[in-house]
Amino acid sequence: MAGGEVLLLTLEHPPEGVKVREVKGFVYAARLVSMTVAGVEDEINALLDKLREKAQAIGANAVLGVKLDVRRVTGAGIEWAMLLAYGTGVVLES
Repeated sequence: MAGGEVLLLTLEHPPEGVKVREVKGFVYAARLVSMTVAGVEDEINALLDKLREKAQAIGANAVLGVKLDVRRVTGAGIEWAMLLAYGTGVVLES
């Protein structure tokens, strides 16, 4: 695959014609967001950018099996959302 941006795939296996050359390992990103903040889409995009950065840092050019999870966190009268994104960092090649 060509160099550049890290590909995020919800697929557990690469698409046809593409193979996994190397498995780099588990990658994740987390963001704690106030429930009162508007712009959830922007927060999710920032989370996915962070996941790409972490994958690139371990030498991956893709993340397979990407999952998103949201956990509600409360305390001291404040509500937060813990946004999580995770998957398996891999090196794909055509």
